Amino acid sequence: MSKRKICVLSLSDKLRIVNAFESGKLRNEIQIMQNEFGLAESTYYKIIKSRELIKCQCSKGHGNIKRSRISEFPDIEKCLSEWIKQTLDRNIPIDGPLSKQKSKDFATKLGIENFSASNGWLEGFKKRHDISFKKKVRESKSVDKGVCNQWTEDLPNLLKGYGPNDIYNADETALFFKCLPDKTFIFKGEKRHGGKQSKERLTILQCVNMTGTDKLLLLIIGKSKRPRCFKGVKTLPVDYVSNTKAWMTKDLFKNWLKKVNKQRK
Repeated sequence: MSKRKICVLSLSDKLRIVNAFESGKLRNEIQIMQNEFGLAESTYYKIIKSRELIKCQCSKGHGNIKRSRISEFPDIEKCLSEWIKQTLDRNIPIDGPLSKQKSKDFATKLGIENFSASNGWLEGFKKRHDISFKKKVRESKSVDKGVCNQWTEDLPNLLKGYGPNDIYNADETALFFKCLPDKTFIFKGEKRHGGKQSKERLTILQCVNMTGTDKLLLLIIGKSKRPRCFKGVKTLPVDYVSNTKAWMTKDLFKNWLKKVNKQRK
């Protein structure tokens, strides 16, 4: 004997049945809908009995949810959900660690001691509240592959006559120390546009020889010639220079390279 197939309806499907009932449709008309979904009569009456809850959940945009998930800590989740909405309205991105820390803060304020903001709880919270994690800002374009291929072909000729200890690799990177995450939690069905990201940055130049035996001091490029945080500091574990945009320039690189050559003579 084959087992009866379990039919799980989404909230929007249940709302259709509720609307049919409340619009005064005849019992035999609603029976056709029951047959369409494969519902038992007892399930139908449970849906009608819970119609207010179903309408409330659908009004919050949870129509695609197929199974109601009960939370062990509803007060914490209510506070966190409201905080996420308010934070997103201010165009501030939210990630997992931030959400877990905020939920712990709410637990402390509510006097809940047995709460653990685990990864499993967070995943459950996101499903219960129809929340996903999406990227807000597009990634920058990658480097032209043709340029990389040409450089790979030319490099061996440039390195002829030099030993591994005398071959250095230098690269720069930007540290956007006020930049917010480029991904955020978002309620499904909503559209969020990324706001302007902070452009405050430091540029860091790193350099090391091929064998890793000679690691040069980091070169930090900032905007301020004499940053306030350096007040009273006599020595730094890095080399620091500045220009108006905290960018690497031809003159800065030339001066740095002359200094490196002078130190290694």
